[in-house]
Formats: sequence, C-alpha cells, structure tokens
Amino acid sequence: MFEHPEAVLAALLDAVPLPVVVTDARGRILHGNGAASQLFSYSLAEMRDFLHVSDLYHRPDDARGALRAARDGGGAAASQVLLRSRGGELIPARVHVRILGDAGSAGSLGVIEDLREVQDLSRRLEDATRQIVASEKRAAVVALAGQAAHELSQPLMAAMGNVELALMAPGLDPKLAARLDKTYEQLERMRGIVSDFVRMTGTRSAP
Repeated sequence: MFEHPEAVLAALLDAVPLPVVVTDARGRILHGNGAASQLFSYSLAEMRDFLHVSDLYHRPDDARGALRAARDGGGAAASQVLLRSRGGELIPARVHVRILGDAGSAGSLGVIEDLREVQDLSRRLEDATRQIVASEKRAAVVALAGQAAHELSQPLMAAMGNVELALMAPGLDPKLAARLDKTYEQLERMRGIVSDFVRMTGTRSAP
C-alpha cells in the first residue's frame, strides 16, 4: 500500500489524535502530524522547512528544558510549558518528550497535550465554587438576620403594649402623654422596619 517509509510514518503520525512533532538532534523539525499543524496553524511543509522546535515554544529555553528533563528522566519525561501558535496565541500544554536514538545523535519525539480546555474547566469550577460559597454565606446572613428580626419583634410589641396601657391611665399628665405618643410612634416605626425586612428577605417573624 505504501511505497516509501515516509508515507508509513506520515500515516502513523496522522493516526495519533494528539499533536506530534519529531525533531533531529539539532532540534530541526523532521515530521509532524495533522493535529500539530492545526494546533500551531503552520502547514507541515512550513514546519519542516522553516521552523526549529524552539519556535513552537513561547520561551525558547523551555524547549531545551523539556529535552533535558527527558534525558534526566531516563529517556522520557513530561513538562508543562507555554507554546505559541503562528498567530501568537499562547497555548498552555503538557509536552511528553521521548529521546530517539543514541545519546550522541539523539532526536526527539514530542506528544503535545493541549491544556486550554482543562484550565478553562478548572477556572469555571473555581468560579462556581466561589459562587456557591458566597450564596451559602448570604443565606446564612439572611437566616441570622431573620432570627434577629424575630427576636427584636417580641420586645417591640411588648413595649408598644406597655405604652398603650400607660396612655390609657386616668389623669395622665399632658406633657407625659405627649412624650409617650412620640415614643409609641418611634416604636411603631421600628416595628414597620422589622416587618419590611422580614417581607423582603422571606424570613418569618412573629405577627
């Protein structure tokens, strides 16, 4: 079916769903697959003819660091890095590098795991968690305020009742009656504020 080993290699690489880049010992790109072409927005010919593997990294030193980690790891290692597309988009990724060949003339094979969706999902989960915590805090505050309103309502009603009884006392001094009327008005105003709060928050208070 295939007349040339290059065609076999190209078919194998294209069968891999993740982006794959193969380099020689100097970091020149020898092969890639369609997923790599799509990720970086370069054609495979452009990658082979014009790019060094470090051109795919946001920080060129990361390319050397990933290769060094693979050597130190016995021939293979994964490194988390920032890659860069043709248009300048930064791509958080985990690059799995495997050394190919002997140490003196080793090329490398890099399989790229795009982390953008993972990081986006992580951010959304963190946002959702913060919203849930904030909602629970608000609910706790409302519940506490409702309880306080209930506790406040009882003495207010009692005070209003006592003032009403005092106003009904025979022979009440007019000046004292006037002060009691003002006191009752303030207590009634406070009672209205408590009732409005209970109604707005949906909490329950004593009638």
